[in-house]
Amino acid sequence: MRVKRYVGETLQDAMIKVKMDMGKDAVILHTRKFKEGGFFGFFGRKMFEVTAAVEDQVQPVSHVPIPETAAQVAAAAAAEVCVVQPQSLAAVNDGEDFDEKVDLHDEIQEMKSMLNEMINQMDADQDVKALPRPFQKFHQVLMENDVEDKLAKKILKDIFRQIPKEDTVDWEAVGNAVEQQVLKVLKKPRPISFKKNGLNQQSIALVGPTGVGKTTTIAKLAATFSIVDKKKVALITADTYRVAAVEQLKTYGEIIGIPVDVVYSPQELQEAIAGHTDKELVLIDTAGRSHKNAEQMIELKSFLDVAEPSDIFLVLSATTRYSDLLEIVNSYSDIPITRLVFTKLDETSSYGAILNVISKTQKCLSYVTVGQNVPDDIEIADPVKIAKMIARESSHA
Repeated sequence: MRVKRYVGETLQDAMIKVKMDMGKDAVILHTRKFKEGGFFGFFGRKMFEVTAAVEDQVQPVSHVPIPETAAQVAAAAAAEVCVVQPQSLAAVNDGEDFDEKVDLHDEIQEMKSMLNEMINQMDADQDVKALPRPFQKFHQVLMENDVEDKLAKKILKDIFRQIPKEDTVDWEAVGNAVEQQVLKVLKKPRPISFKKNGLNQQSIALVGPTGVGKTTTIAKLAATFSIVDKKKVALITADTYRVAAVEQLKTYGEIIGIPVDVVYSPQELQEAIAGHTDKELVLIDTAGRSHKNAEQMIELKSFLDVAEPSDIFLVLSATTRYSDLLEIVNSYSDIPITRLVFTKLDETSSYGAILNVISKTQKCLSYVTVGQNVPDDIEIADPVKIAKMIARESSHA
């Protein structure tokens, strides 16, 4: 039996060496990670070692077909290289005791998982690299604007299937197609609307984490509909955790000339809504909830259950990291969110997270805010403007 050690910068590299040298009948005895070089154990380069064995009578592998791509090699190695069972190690090693017996199964599973992950990533990267250069460039643009990688690749692949072949190498044509595809994901905005005839009361509750600007946003909406659209508006706040928020909303109410009710329980909220049947729009401000606090989320749901609002707007900040936005969205999964509001667009130049959240939730965007001024710095979301920002290209490669 021939036993040999193979080293590579990645596990895949080492496995390919095993495959090419020993063939498909090779037996993996051990795998490990280690650092090479460096200074007193620091700054070393991470390497992977695979110890493999093969029976002497195995034919040379010069006649074995070589896969065309690295991904195919790795896949072949993962599928065909034999793995020795722990109980056969003694026979393979002529009775020599291996300290790695106990951990071998776990190492094998880890190795398979790493190989699969490498193969999937290589396939994904090759999908992009196989596309014409304009597509590769716009993939980079989408990524720089914080569009989720999976979503960015889907957008580009859909475009590649749809546009004429001659347009796939046209920078302008691909750029326009990217904008149009992003527009499809963004959907048309759905602002607050009323029926043209008769009293059509809308009750809107705003929910969201602390610090995203819900109270200022609700004041902007109240001022817009009361002063500009001449609607009868009432404000109700259940945000009694912050005295400043209550006082802030009362001050806005006095300036605008609309009533502001403060409620401390679901029952009081129900009574306050019942007292405004003459109003066309009732806006309900809720306390900012930590998406990591389950009790607070249950309390919020108890308020919304009795309010039965026409719509529930989830207010999010455009400056929040996408990973945190995902966590927030997941925490509100028990709340029947109908629309989205994004604040602080003036504080970021990257709008990709907006696209990601809309794609994930399949909820329409209603409003965006672009500053602190009431009522000026709020507007109905403009998908065309947002799409241009997400798909903007600084220069051609």
